[in-house]
Amino acid sequence: MVLAVSVLHGQAFMDKGSHPRLIGLGHAVTALEGEASSLFYNPAVLTSINGAQAFAGFTELYPMVEDDDLNVLNAGAAYSLGELGVVAVGISQFSPNFWTERTMVLSYGTSFFTDGLSLGVSAKLLSWSADAPSGEYAVPEPALSYTGFTLDLGVYYKVTDILEQNDLQLGAAVTDLTQPSVASNGSSDASLPLSITAGAALRSRKHDYTIFAALRQRDGDLKVMAGYEITAMKTQTLGMESEFLVRFGGGRVTAADSQGEYNGGFGVRVEDLRIDYAYTYQAFIRHVGGISSVAISYAF
Repeated sequence: MVLAVSVLHGQAFMDKGSHPRLIGLGHAVTALEGEASSLFYNPAVLTSINGAQAFAGFTELYPMVEDDDLNVLNAGAAYSLGELGVVAVGISQFSPNFWTERTMVLSYGTSFFTDGLSLGVSAKLLSWSADAPSGEYAVPEPALSYTGFTLDLGVYYKVTDILEQNDLQLGAAVTDLTQPSVASNGSSDASLPLSITAGAALRSRKHDYTIFAALRQRDGDLKVMAGYEITAMKTQTLGMESEFLVRFGGGRVTAADSQGEYNGGFGVRVEDLRIDYAYTYQAFIRHVGGISSVAISYAF
């Protein structure tokens, strides 16, 4: 129990599974185009979305942990305003027994004032609540709760045809800019650390693959992340275009005792409907099982 509490304390409001496509790519997605769930990582890349897009997902954490439902629910949508930019909303909720942790996001990305460069901002409402202890031998304590606010900033730039039919995508984001305390009493010891992430993606339009790489600095730790996505099959049946995508990735903190994580997944798209799945094998917590994530997306 002591070990579990110490791990959960260090994971407050961190990404626990925002979307299987992002997970399958090892979270190296600061420069990922055309994905509404990117609002959780870099609001600037939302400008690459045309029309509208919505998603909903479910992530099961540590299935071998008994007597608790360690699940994450995520949903969101993005809508293009044309030359004015793209607006997006999202929610992520983690609800084990007796505890609820929720992040609500309102994002905006624009390239209206710049040439080839996109800027983005996300306003995040953070909240958690803990039930009062119950049971015959419970220590009488009141229920606790917290509500706070913070900001994310992002930038995105794309170089078209840096090589023949190859595009270079560059992205960077600063998350939890205001570093709010997430303690119910406002203690500075519980302040969320500032996170800075920079990444790149090389997209081959000729061979339908993308290579991702990113670095993240958070709370004194430097994490290296990488991912790969390829269209393994594309076909047209009964007038409907479909494709099958394969993804894998991973990452680890550069500290000597870091064990890292290894991710893989796939996506199936039929016209504007896409279903994604990802699996994570993480080596830093043993004997709790892998992490599975599934989501459905639709582009309007």
